[in-house]
Amino acid sequence: MCRYARVHATIPAEAGCKVTAAVPTAPKLVACESCDLLHEEHPLEDRQDARCSRCDGMLYRGRVRTLENTLAWALAALALLVVANVYPFLTLSLEGQVQDNRIITGVILLWNSGYQPLAVLILWASILAPLAKILAMIYVTAPTLAGWTAPGVPFLTRIQKQLGPWAMLDVYMLAVLATLAKLASMASITPGPGAFAFVGLMLVSAGANSAFDDRAVWEPLDRVGEAA
Repeated sequence: MCRYARVHATIPAEAGCKVTAAVPTAPKLVACESCDLLHEEHPLEDRQDARCSRCDGMLYRGRVRTLENTLAWALAALALLVVANVYPFLTLSLEGQVQDNRIITGVILLWNSGYQPLAVLILWASILAPLAKILAMIYVTAPTLAGWTAPGVPFLTRIQKQLGPWAMLDVYMLAVLATLAKLASMASITPGPGAFAFVGLMLVSAGANSAFDDRAVWEPLDRVGEAA
């Protein structure tokens, strides 16, 4: 008579019989970003937090409709970014002369004045980095919601997080406000549609960053890998 036992490999049990192989499912582990302590992952309700038992750092949050919310925020941010760059940011009136200025106007002036490194930095931090981050979010979330995995999703998921410190919209706005404070006594300054769109872009981008949870992207990828 053959006997079966649950073990990690198939080995002979008796003459003419084999022990059935059964590999238990390993628990999902989450590493604390602050102290690297490993924790077993457990499902959470919406808005619940899981924290590290050693340093009380945030591990992950329980959220519903994470990808849907992230995609909605990212699409709104993309629309506002286009408006902020297409329409005038500020209108300056000085001695009867009126000039519309866009975000790219300052970059061009700095470049033509010999400040090429500063012009490139402002172009990257105020336009290119936010655009790349928003497009990466859309590329990662939209196919995942559709039920398929686009090429390069793991790479772009990491890239969009690394672009966060470079998308310095708030720093750019502070620089604009400081410049306005100096020009207020010399010229009449009127905010344009681009300025209002830029403020909205700051708020919407913060919402997209808050809604995005890369665990919602990695889990479908894990399931695809297990199925393969």
